[in-house]
Amino acid sequence: MKTTQLKRAIRYLAFSLGVILIIILIYTLVPRVSNPSPDFQRELSYGEPLPESVAQVLTPKEKPARTRAILVLENEKIVYEYGPTDKIMNTASVRKAVMSVLYGIAVHQGHIDVNKSLAALGIDEHIPLTPQEKSATIRDLLMAKSGIYLPAQGEHDSQITQRPKRESHLPGTYFFANNFDANVLGTILIQETGMSIGKFMEEYLAKPLGMQDFSEDNVLMGGPWFWPKKESLHQQYYLYMSTRDLARIGAMMGNNGRWGEQQILPESWVKESTRSYSDLKKSNIKYTLYDGFGYQWWLTSETNSIWADGYGGRFLIVLPDKKITLVEQNFTGNSLLSTGLWLKNRNRDSGLENMIKAHKMLMQN
Repeated sequence: MKTTQLKRAIRYLAFSLGVILIIILIYTLVPRVSNPSPDFQRELSYGEPLPESVAQVLTPKEKPARTRAILVLENEKIVYEYGPTDKIMNTASVRKAVMSVLYGIAVHQGHIDVNKSLAALGIDEHIPLTPQEKSATIRDLLMAKSGIYLPAQGEHDSQITQRPKRESHLPGTYFFANNFDANVLGTILIQETGMSIGKFMEEYLAKPLGMQDFSEDNVLMGGPWFWPKKESLHQQYYLYMSTRDLARIGAMMGNNGRWGEQQILPESWVKESTRSYSDLKKSNIKYTLYDGFGYQWWLTSETNSIWADGYGGRFLIVLPDKKITLVEQNFTGNSLLSTGLWLKNRNRDSGLENMIKAHKMLMQN
């Protein structure tokens, strides 16, 4: 009798473990964000292809180690395309430049005054901010010059190792690329507009641009899974976009805020947000690609180009003088399993070297 009960117990335990394993497997495979098909989408048209010499530079000689998508627009037309440009991917820190665009819209609508301080906005942190830190303005955050040096969600590398001591610099005086300023900008946008980041972006950016692969659900707040996060009142926002939709934003910036016949972003904001407020040649952290920083946009004076740069090999390059936009994205996962595999794989290659060469060639044409 006892033997029979033991066998039943073992079978029940094995069955239960099997069910748990299946649930865990399904959970790790479920994508965090799915490709939407919005009613407002409009297809991009095709223009005259890039010169063969430039196209050869952009096209990978061998199949990349991970999924890569590259798109080049001249004005608003596709002139080069490689890979699944409709596949949505985590934009990483490219999100910060997109947030700068959203701020331009919110400022124009009268929701936000960039001269307001954190104290006036009622912004604080889990580790209470000092009066000096609360004197930082929204403009300081946009310039990455808040003077607030606290841990933030999603930070990595130099954001941690090179973080200055608290109150070592007054707000507005010292450039430090970091996630705290970017994440607080997200908090303020939500607070001042009364809308989620995703909803605001869908209504005032995605719809006018006719984005093909975006909905408000493409923006996730906080950590996408249950792994440890820095304790903070200001959540990191994860922005998932397709390469072809990201290129639309670049083309709009390169055309002084216009898309088609519509002025989506004020021309004055485009100029203000892409003006350099920091001489990165004098920065303690050495930057090889950029020598200036605007409102969350990286700048390269050599080619008069505007950049958004995201961890994992993703770049948005705008050449306003040529009305050309280059975008590269590399897939870094959209599920717990695929993201984990990417993190485990040290071969996080990108086509950055070729992107640099190609955009310089285009400037010379």
